[in-house]
Amino acid sequence: MILIADSSALIALSICNSLGLLDQLFKEVLVPRAVYDECIKLGKPEAKSLEVYLKDKVCTVDMSYFVYLDAFADAGESEAKSERVIVVW
Repeated sequence: MILIADSSALIALSICNSLGLLDQLFKEVLVPRAVYDECIKLGKPEAKSLEVYLKDKVCTVDMSYFVYLDAFADAGESEAKSERVIVVW
């Protein structure tokens, strides 16, 4: 399983028409809701193609007991750090 923690990697793969590589390399691809929301924001590069690709890959992360130790992480990165999976930035 891979959990994508930042929209930049997804946008780059989408620009190269290479999102399918993730499915070839990993059994399961997931993104936290915060990353999904960031990817599909109006005006974001590749927003439409990412919305289609990610529609069934969004996971919910329980942040109720998470302790923030990184002042520089955004919401998606924080959600991803709370999961025990491979994380890509």
